[in-house]
Amino acid sequence: MISALVAFAVITDSFTSQNRIEAAESELVAAKQNYLDAVKNKSDLESAAFKYAEVVMTSPVLAPMEKYPLALALYRQTLAINPDHRQAKDQAQLIVDIYAGLGKEPTEFDLSKIK
Repeated sequence: MISALVAFAVITDSFTSQNRIEAAESELVAAKQNYLDAVKNKSDLESAAFKYAEVVMTSPVLAPMEKYPLALALYRQTLAINPDHRQAKDQAQLIVDIYAGLGKEPTEFDLSKIK
């Protein structure tokens, strides 16, 4: 009788262990997919922020006091996502230099206003 109980306990423990292994594997697969989705979404956000900044900077309908703060905030958002984005670095520096040439500090733009 005791050996039957021991065998039952071993079998039950084996099933429990197998279930835990399968659950952990499922969690890993889900986490990998979430990571890949996040990387893709981050890349999409980087591209969209940079594109928006470029459109703002080249817009003939926006005055400099409108376009520079918004574009600078968007270039900085791009750089927050990808610090190695060469064009965003260059354009952000150009705007900072324009402000410096005017003897002013760059005006901040709150990107949370963008819906």
